[in-house]
Amino acid sequence: VDDLVKAETSLSEFVTTLSKTFAALPIGLAIFNRSRELAMFNPALVDLMTLPVDFLISKPTLASFLDRLREMQMMPEPKDYKSWRQRVSDLVAEARNGTYEDKWTLPGGQTYRVTGRPHPDGAVAFLFEDISTEIGLARQHRAEIETAQAALDAMPSAVAVFSTAGVLTLSNATYRQLWSSRDGSDVTNMSVYDAIDTWRAASAPSVVW
Repeated sequence: VDDLVKAETSLSEFVTTLSKTFAALPIGLAIFNRSRELAMFNPALVDLMTLPVDFLISKPTLASFLDRLREMQMMPEPKDYKSWRQRVSDLVAEARNGTYEDKWTLPGGQTYRVTGRPHPDGAVAFLFEDISTEIGLARQHRAEIETAQAALDAMPSAVAVFSTAGVLTLSNATYRQLWSSRDGSDVTNMSVYDAIDTWRAASAPSVVW
């Protein structure tokens, strides 16, 4: 039985190495075996999902795991329970095929990216990543752009802003009305040389261009 003992020892060492690696990850990890019982999780899962450790150690099924997340408002609340249960089935099927990825916006304001990945022997792994800061920065950036655009659109003069690469990145409503309507072309992502050609073609002859 020497070979069997060596194999079991190697497997144990491998699992220990994986556990230490997963313990350092900031992303929550939950691996369910082919019977859909929780086989492994890392500390980040406890921190992110605020699930009791004793509940996770009890090796809950995937359905029980998601039920508990729903009870604790750590997943989006479905419109009705029947559709939610169907979504769980779809989630498992998609994760088995390696295609599941979704963003969960929680009642508390956090946003999580949830990814499902297939594992050997029919197991399924789910990754939970807190992207609240990333989403918040993106929203702030979008709001700043919208504010700048609104300020430009309020100006009576036509304004066009070109990047250092010479590409039109921003223009106001007056500019778009003035130049887009002449030939029906789109003014976005236009080079400064193409813009000058448009201005020249739509204007009386001038040495300015």
